[in-house]
This record gives sequence, structure tokens and C-alpha cells, in this order.
Amino acid sequence: MQYSTRQMDRKPGSRGRFLDLWYFFLGLLAFQGAVVLASPKHSGEPREASNSPSPQVSRKLIRPSVPFITNQGQIDERVRFYAEGDGGTVYVTRTGEIVYDLPKVSGKTGWSLKEAFVGGAAALVEGAEKAPTEVNYLIGSEASAWRTNVPTYGRVTLGEVYEGIEVDLKAAGTTVEKLFHVKPGARPEKIGVRISGATFLRANDKGELEVGTGLGTVVFSRPKAYQTVAGRAHPVEVAYAVDGASYRFEVGQYDRTKELVIDPLIQRTFLGGSGGDRITASAASASNVLVAGTTDSTDFPGTAGGARPALAGPSDGFVALLSSDLKTIIQATYLGGTGEDSMSGLAVSEAGIYVTGSTTSTDFPGTTGGARPQNAGGKDAFAALLTSNLKALTQATYFGGTDEDAASSMALFGGAYAVFVAGRTASHDLVGTLNSAQPLSGDPVIRPVGQNTNDGFIAAFSADLRSLTQATYLGGRSSDSVNAIAVSAGFVYATGETVSTDFPKTGGGAQEIHYPDGRSDAFVALLTSNLTTLVRATYLGGLGQDIAHAIAVSGPDVFVGGETTASSFPGTLGGLFPTFGGATDGFVARLNSSLANVIQASYVGGGGFDRVLTLGIGGSFFGPVVNVAGSRDTDPGGIAGPDAFLWVLRYDLKAFAESFPTANPAVRTLSAFESFGSSDVATALAVPPSISGFNVYLAGEIPPSNADQLGAAQPRYGGGASDGFVAKLVLVSDYSFSPLPTINVTPGGQGLATVTVNSLNGFTGEAVKLGIFAQPTGGALPAGFTAPGFPQDIGSLPPNGSFFFTLTIGVAPTVTPGTYTLWIIGFPGTSVAHAARVTVNVVNTIPSAM
Repeated sequence: MQYSTRQMDRKPGSRGRFLDLWYFFLGLLAFQGAVVLASPKHSGEPREASNSPSPQVSRKLIRPSVPFITNQGQIDERVRFYAEGDGGTVYVTRTGEIVYDLPKVSGKTGWSLKEAFVGGAAALVEGAEKAPTEVNYLIGSEASAWRTNVPTYGRVTLGEVYEGIEVDLKAAGTTVEKLFHVKPGARPEKIGVRISGATFLRANDKGELEVGTGLGTVVFSRPKAYQTVAGRAHPVEVAYAVDGASYRFEVGQYDRTKELVIDPLIQRTFLGGSGGDRITASAASASNVLVAGTTDSTDFPGTAGGARPALAGPSDGFVALLSSDLKTIIQATYLGGTGEDSMSGLAVSEAGIYVTGSTTSTDFPGTTGGARPQNAGGKDAFAALLTSNLKALTQATYFGGTDEDAASSMALFGGAYAVFVAGRTASHDLVGTLNSAQPLSGDPVIRPVGQNTNDGFIAAFSADLRSLTQATYLGGRSSDSVNAIAVSAGFVYATGETVSTDFPKTGGGAQEIHYPDGRSDAFVALLTSNLTTLVRATYLGGLGQDIAHAIAVSGPDVFVGGETTASSFPGTLGGLFPTFGGATDGFVARLNSSLANVIQASYVGGGGFDRVLTLGIGGSFFGPVVNVAGSRDTDPGGIAGPDAFLWVLRYDLKAFAESFPTANPAVRTLSAFESFGSSDVATALAVPPSISGFNVYLAGEIPPSNADQLGAAQPRYGGGASDGFVAKLVLVSDYSFSPLPTINVTPGGQGLATVTVNSLNGFTGEAVKLGIFAQPTGGALPAGFTAPGFPQDIGSLPPNGSFFFTLTIGVAPTVTPGTYTLWIIGFPGTSVAHAARVTVNVVNTIPSAM
């Protein structure tokens, strides 16, 4: 890979000001014993105060930079390496100083800052981790001044800056991380960094570091640390200490023979326009993140070139595809007609991207040829299929009757019953319910439109959305709603809320009877995938109001999350939090697959108003965990407003996952990871299937905020009443694979690919080996395939770095041409969460390179 630039206005060897930039640095203290990360607020980027540069300037400065470029005479000779981007450049001098300037904005002059080590000096300044990028500088018209094939590096090492303390600088997108390696016996209190050019330095009451400049205040987020002990992460206290123009780190007690890593937040971004925007659903792969929601913004970002590039009505649904690092909106699209449209569910398959929601539009796009091409009356549910790049709408369909119908969730399954949509309906005339598990509404009394009682519903469509294969009601005589569904092993699991005391098929369930308090209980129901049989259902609740919002199935276990006002919620004895905290608590419950028993439950929350709105099962090297998220309001009076939160629980729900890097369970909110601010709510959670389950994407809704996210896909709040947000968190020490390229090979030949194994939060790969198999759970390679060099040891995986090796796939002459899928798996701890897909195209002729 090469990067070239022709610069006619910069003279070789010029000694003027180092060029403008707006990069600030992640400070990461990596003790060999410990690592401490002090990240500038919002993913290693600066946040401007109210007198900050204009939004137009900031948006120009978030494009990704290339890695560290070696200075071979193309710029000032004092510079050894630099990382260049559209908005400016980070310089590392030959003496190990780090120079960065703020750009000229709004008529103001630029502003320079320089970081230097107090009481220490770089022993060397050398490049490490050579990058594939090479840079060509064609400066001026004299060829003798040109520099070609200039090498770049992902890391620069400064050697031993203090006795026993080595320092590395690592390029990370548009930021640079400072990594201090503190060897056993060394003293981290020696570390100090002086900032020249700052008008003031101070630590605020949030633990952040504020740096004054002539252009405004730059805020570095509070430092956070956790220590890796026997492969598991444990929190370590750390804080800024300011002394005049210098800062250092005060580190609490830690095991000085082990390593420590800080700040699990990798990146986050706003997502929205000048109106109101909220995210309600998400999904993730190894390379991309998808979110869906509702917007009334006419300027929602990234919709140009999308299937529906403009807002069509008062509100539309939207879908957005982002890069996995949340730095780029790859594509977005509106979806709706001239009425009010909202989106509530999202699922991904090889066919494309499925979404569901509700619409009052009679002209919803793409419904021609669909299972139900017309709105049946008022508000209907809808399902739609878009291409994977969001540039085209393949098919859509309405679903509903003459009264109000609203979809809340969707799930995918193979076969004729491919796309499941669930929600609530007040209609007594739903189509497709004949011969179903429940052909009629639970309330037999038909009232005028708008006065009927809600039932839950589930509908199954063909993969192309052109056929309704089956639908069913689900509920009793009173109000019922299906809020979430999941499909597993040929069965459909549904959960939600019910006021009905005659909810069907609860006999033999974990809780057969509804509490006689007139309020809702949660429920869980098990149906066959053809929706013709309700196998079993169970109430789930106590004396109070109980609502289930989320469901996930993992092997023989069913996990349900929601909210409750009941101090008698079932199954919490022995759980993480066995007693009710007050006001409203979230809950998470684990049931067996037949719904006959509550294996374990736990309250989630404290003394305020707390809700679990989404959950997901993650896999890690240390075993599966349960991710629960939603909103927590620690103010019992409900005045302060909620905060988004993410808790990671042990699979048995009896404790926090040991590696969760927060010392105080009472404050395990997203704000502990530098949440956007108060009154934000996490409504969607996604765990990428092909990398560590501890890599979690959290999405939701946030009110107006001035906390800029420079370096993100959308660094600033878009405006209006609310924006969506997406955050990426890595919560424990683990490892992941980068996506592998497709290998093309001829029969009788060999194909090569580079495999990249990434350390997450200090993972070093002790005792981990990689094998290659036919399935993500094992199995011999297909006949005629070989993979020399396996098993592969990754014990040399550097903490927070990457390990590379060449994968060689041999194919015998007898192998039939076609596409084959292999899997690289890490041992021990084998799971799909640690499996890398290898696609091998066996072809008679290798395609020529373009």
C-alpha cells in the first residue's frame, strides 16, 4: 500500500512552525506489573470548550491518518517521525519530545503545545511494527528533492526514559498512545509529563485533566486502570496529579509483578441530525456495526446514496452501517413513507439487512409484491429487506389488521419460516392465523377501532418477504405485548408483559399463576418455529409491575431482562443482588429451555429507577458472560435523570464477571467509562460473533450534549431533542482475530494469507495455541486440504499489540474447484467467539491482480 502527495508549497528542510494539528494523545502507563491509560476525553481526542473552533473545522480533522512516517529529509531535520492527517501532524523529535499544534480557526492564530518528560529522556527514537503503507513525497519540480518509498511504522519506541521504565508511542487511527512499561521494582511515581504552551493545567472534580490554550480548553478524560492477573483483569485506582505545568499519575495498590491495562472504551460516536434521533436496535460483525432507529431529522448523516436518501414524512426509520472502529459512517438510509414511521428491530443475513417497525404510511416504499402490499388500517407493522450496503430496498411488506399494530422485535431462522416479526396488536382480523398456536385474539369482545385490548403477535415470512407463512396471536383476555423474540434449535422464544390472568399454556411453567395485583407480569413463551404449537409459557414476576424487554438463548438456557417494582421477584436468592433496591429495579433471569424452572435471577440496580432494556451473551477466553444494559437512575426521586449502563455478569448470574474493570459495583454505569452525560439510555447491545464476546457495542439515545467525540464518525451532537449514540467497549483481557482475506488457490497448489491476532487489554497469549479445522467447533479439514505449521503458538502476542503469521493452505490436485470455509480456533477456551473464518476459493486459474 502506498500513499503519495505532491506539495508545491513546502520547501525541503524548512524550519518554520511544526504544521497545524488537532491531535491529542492517549497516555498509557504499562507497568510490567502495571499499565495505566490516561486517555484524552472521547477516544483519545481533545474536547473543545464553549469557545472552541467551529464545527466545520473539527469535521475536517477527524479523517484517519497514516501511521508514523519516517523523516528522510522531506521536513524539518529535528523531526524523526510524524503522523500526518488532513488537520495536521503529530511530530516526534529526534530527542523524544512530542509536538502538536492547534490549527488556526475563526481568525485566531494557531497554538502550539509540546510534551516532554520530567526528569527523564529518551534513550532512542526508533520505529517498530513496520506498516504496509509506504509514502511518496513529490516536493516541488526538482526530482532530487522527491522522497519515495518512505517507510511507516505503527509504533515508535523511546527506549528507557526512566530507570526501569520504557516508553512506546503507538499510532491508533487519528491518535497516538503513550505506553509506559514499568518493570518490576521500578517506581511509576517518577513518571511526569510537562506540557509547554499551556495557559493552565488542572484536574477537575470529574477526575479529568483540563489544558488551557488560546483557542479554548482541551479536556483529557480521567485515567482508568486495571491489572491482568492470571489472565483476568482487576481494577487499579489511578488519578491525575498536577504540579504547575506538569502532570503525573497517582497509582493505587497493584501487584508489581503483573501487568495492568486501562480504559476499556475504544471509541464512541454520536449519530443524528438536527432533529430528534434515537437508536433502538443494533447488530455487529467483525468489520462493521449496524444500528437502526427513528429520526425526524432532515439532515441525518450518511444517507446520500442510500436506498432512501431523504426524509419522506414527519418521522422515518433509519439504518446506518458504521466501521467497526466507529470512525466512519459507511452508508445510512431513511426508510418510510409520508406518515409516521419508526424502527424497532434489526437482523442480518447473507440475503441482506432485515428491519422491522411500525408505520402509519399508506405509501411505505417497496411493498409492491410483498406478502401484504397495503396498509390494513391506521398503524401497521412492517418488515423490510435492504441490500447489505444499504443502497437498495429489495422488498418490504405491511402486517396488521384494521386496528393498531406495532412491531417490537425480529429474528431470523432457516427454511420456509425465515423471518419472524413480533409485537402487539389490537386487531381482531389479522391474516395468516388459521391453524396457528392461537388463531384468535385472547379477548373475544370486538370493540370500535382504538378501544380494543392488545394481544401479542408473532408472524413468520419467507426470506424474500413475499409470503406470509404463518402468524399467531399470543395472549389472554387482558392486555398483552410481545417485546422481544429469539429463535433457537427450531423453536421461537417470546417475552414481554401481560395483565392477563389466563395467559395460555402456563401450566407446568416455572410460574403458573399471575400475581393478583392487577398489574403486569413478565412472561416467557416457547413455540414451535412453524407457530402452530405453543409448547409452554410461564409468568415471571412478583407483587408489583414486571415488564420483560429483552431475551437471549444460549444452548439450554434462556435469559430474560427487564424491569420490576416487585420485592418478591422469583429466583433472586443466591443471585448477584438478591434483594430489591427500591423504586424500580432492573432484573435478569436465567430459565431452562423448557421454561419449567427459573435457574437463577438477580436484581440489577440500586435505590433509584433502573431498567434492563437489552442483553446479550458473550463468549471469552475465560467462559461465557451475560451482558446487560439499559438505564440507571441512582436518584430515588428521579430528578437527576438516568445514565446508560453496561454490566457484565457471570453466566450463573451470581457475580460480576471477574474481569470487569470497575472497583465499585454500585457505580457500574457507562459513565464509569466516560458516558456521554446524564439522561442517556442504552437501548441496544451487539456482540460481534467472530471476535471476543467482551468486545461489546452499546447504542442508545442521548439528550443535547457538548461533549465532542473527535475521531468518531460523527464527532459532535447533531442538534434537536436527542441523538443516537454508539459506543465500543472492550471490558476484559482477551484476544481477537482480524478478518482474513479470501485465499485463491489452484488444485495441487498452495495459497497464503496473513493472520493477525490482536491483544485486547493486555492479553499476552500465555498457553494459547491456534488450530485450523472444518468447523468453528472443530473437525478435520476437508479431504485434500493441508495447513502446515499448525498448531500455531501465540505466546509471543505483545500486550495491546498484534501477532502476525503466514497461513499456508495446501490443496491436493484431486480437490474439486469451489468455495470452502475453514476455521482458525484458539485453544484452550474454544468457542465461536475465538474462531476466524478462512474462505478458500479453489479455482482452475488464479484471477489476475487489478
